[in-house]
Amino acid sequence: MIPDEFVQLAETLALAARETAQSITSDPEVDIKADGSPVTTMDRAVEAALRRIIEQRQPTHGILGEEFGAEGAGRDWVWVLDPVDGTRQFAAGLPSFGTLVALCHEGRPVVGVIAHLFYEAVCIGVAGRGTLFNGRPVRCAGPAELGAVVASISDPDAFDARTTPGMQAIRARTRWNVFDGGCLGFASLARGLVGLCLNGPNLEAFDIVALVPVVEAAGGADQRLAGQRADHRIRGRDRRHRRSAAPRPRAGTAGGHAAIARARVCNNTPSRIATILGICR
Repeated sequence: MIPDEFVQLAETLALAARETAQSITSDPEVDIKADGSPVTTMDRAVEAALRRIIEQRQPTHGILGEEFGAEGAGRDWVWVLDPVDGTRQFAAGLPSFGTLVALCHEGRPVVGVIAHLFYEAVCIGVAGRGTLFNGRPVRCAGPAELGAVVASISDPDAFDARTTPGMQAIRARTRWNVFDGGCLGFASLARGLVGLCLNGPNLEAFDIVALVPVVEAAGGADQRLAGQRADHRIRGRDRRHRRSAAPRPRAGTAGGHAAIARARVCNNTPSRIATILGICR
């Protein structure tokens, strides 16, 4: 049972992220982290604000954040924060970015929030309760053949030599595709506007776990392209930036976390794609 106060805190964090972002009027300063990824003043300011609120409201909860790491991550309740999902787009002045907030209980994500920082767009999913977009219930689209599906596909550069062939096979068979929509693509998945979200294998815990309750509570599924259900539990003493171990998919498929979430899509041809996606159930 997820206490109502925890869900309310998630909503508060979404609002606080937007208020913090909108209070910053200067152009973002961009630094490059040790792993080569960009970070901006906005990333740091939003995460710092969210951490302060959590520490004040729920001091016994742990926190895992992209910019400031883990604190108390071995506790039963842990918040996972990606302050700006889509930092590259934000730094380039493009609008396809947002804040991700997740609450995990004993390692499993049970509350997820996708919030745009400059538009009135908040999608919150709670396990066992459903998903709301700006306060109204939403659902993933029903079953459809792959040829009728609109797909949201991450940056093609996110797919490596092992996963690119599967991604290309899928994109060639969908109705049409949008690219690099980031977390907002998963909000559209939960709203039934797209039928499939496809991501490469280069994701970390804070990139993923908020998406899971949003999509699953809206009736979608979350799995690997080889057909296994994805396991996004956070583990370990510090749970820093780690995905849980799982079997690697066959060579030539879009593997890893390439299919983070999807609505229930059915495909009849080719049979190999149906097998890769584990579509019908």
